[in-house]
Amino acid sequence: MKKQLYFHIVVIGQTGAGKSTLINYLTGQSLRATGVGLPVTEKGFHATDVQLEDMHVTLTDAWGIEQGRLEEWEKSFTKFAKATTIDLIIYCIDASSARVQTTDQRIISALLEHYPVVAVLTKSNTLSQQDIHKMAALIPCRTLAVNSLEDRYYDGSQSVTYGRNRVINAIRTYYHAPVEKKKSFLGGLRFGKNH
Repeated sequence: MKKQLYFHIVVIGQTGAGKSTLINYLTGQSLRATGVGLPVTEKGFHATDVQLEDMHVTLTDAWGIEQGRLEEWEKSFTKFAKATTIDLIIYCIDASSARVQTTDQRIISALLEHYPVVAVLTKSNTLSQQDIHKMAALIPCRTLAVNSLEDRYYDGSQSVTYGRNRVINAIRTYYHAPVEKKKSFLGGLRFGKNH
């Protein structure tokens, strides 16, 4: 892996949570492929150096966490984390289901032991403010509601994007100027039920 000089943000979440769409929205560019249905981001961790306003950052799009493959994802993430320095994790949760899964809660709690984590409720345009607050209350870290994609509905109405400035401001609270960093050792994280 290349020597890292920039503030490193890793975007994590379950398959279909809107990680790649969030990256495209934050940067204003189509950096990552997006889609509906089957996983779009291939296995691995895909880094891109970008300018977010006045912050130079490395944004890494992680392959999606899938039920039944959690242990494989955990091992892959642990190996990745040992090879680089992670400054912030953005954990995406698909708000359109109006549910916070125990898997998400467990993973976020484990990550918080090692990293700052900001949760992003993606596709939150589908929920009322009351439902967003209920979901956020179940998440053990700072949580932001975002809609990263304009969408046209069957009735002809259209959703608008929102939340970019909130996410940028959250990043800014953790951001520090680029400096050369040493790798930090991270023991194995345990996300699964039996850990």
